[in-house]
Amino acid sequence: MATITNEVLQGLNTNINVTWQKRFSTAVNADIWEKIAMPMNSKNASEKYAFLGAIPDLREFKDERVPGTLSGFSYEINNKKFESTIDVDRDLIEDDRTGQIMLWVNGLSTKAGQAYTKLISQTFKLGFSTAIYDGQNFFSASHTLGSNYLSAGKDINGTNVDAAELLLAGQVDDKGSPCGYKGTHLIVGPYNRAAANALVNVSTLSGGAANPYYKRYEIVELPYLAVGDKQWAIADLSQGVLPFIMQIRVAITLMSKTDLNSDRAFDKDVFTWGTRGRHNAGFGNHQLIVGAVAS
Repeated sequence: MATITNEVLQGLNTNINVTWQKRFSTAVNADIWEKIAMPMNSKNASEKYAFLGAIPDLREFKDERVPGTLSGFSYEINNKKFESTIDVDRDLIEDDRTGQIMLWVNGLSTKAGQAYTKLISQTFKLGFSTAIYDGQNFFSASHTLGSNYLSAGKDINGTNVDAAELLLAGQVDDKGSPCGYKGTHLIVGPYNRAAANALVNVSTLSGGAANPYYKRYEIVELPYLAVGDKQWAIADLSQGVLPFIMQIRVAITLMSKTDLNSDRAFDKDVFTWGTRGRHNAGFGNHQLIVGAVAS
């Protein structure tokens, strides 16, 4: 049986921090969000974003420059606080059951590592029901600068993917110039995984003909959509701007409360480790993505 001293707790805390950081940085699905969302550092409780549809094209340089400006439309993303906490009973430390403690720490760090991907997955789904700068849902057939929504009842197949590509190709900036977008990625959840794989990962069709959609897109599966969520999208993720924003005010970190003289140690006979972060997700340029809902 170990005697609980500040030195013992300091050593345990060091081991926990090393374990947490290693697992946090390698957690499964931790980096999926980076494929469809831009990381944006935040310095305030909230940040305002101007709609990015007015970046000017190159033009012939004649007498002088003609500067463009960001659109007057803007919206705001408010940062939120997030936490996850575990209490470790003092008896576990006294009885040298550090293996069990480390299992909990692995679970805590895995959840923390997956947090951004989970939030971006939720934001993707909310795009079908959440209004943005122009008063229309992020995925809408009624945007001022063009539709980016097919409709419900549109399964993943060649006909519907071609229709989505036409909507992407038809996007223009606020000066009326074509944006030149073309789908690079197919975004799905578990519900549409099989249909997506059948479309782009099978080289030969059932009749023996070559599949014209073979390897046309990279599939991005958002694993934290529910199994009944039928939303999917075609996106152009090659433009240097992405359809979603991951706004980070304070990166997720691990904190501890291991003072032998703390109220929790005295009153509850526990020591505490927990994560804390301040962040939120939001919408970027809707013209880069066309959404639909399968039947």
